Amino acid sequence: MPSETDALLRSIRRWLILATFAIGVGVVAIADAGYIVSNYQDELVFAVGGVAGGAVALLAGLTLLSDLGSGGDRPEPSE
Repeated sequence: MPSETDALLRSIRRWLILATFAIGVGVVAIADAGYIVSNYQDELVFAVGGVAGGAVALLAGLTLLSDLGSGGDRPEPSE
């Protein structure tokens, strides 16, 4: 039977993954805005930032979906 501490740690872990996803999406948005504000100059800098933010968002999203899909909240069957 999972303890309350395990459930709390799982919840904290999910919130941190969700925050990481949001930061990744924010980096992509900032890179896009920076590219537009710079009058479409310095393409490489903003492209690298966008790709890095996209990779972080993708990995965090997949991790969150995997964590939610694993059914970690379900109690173990008693024998």
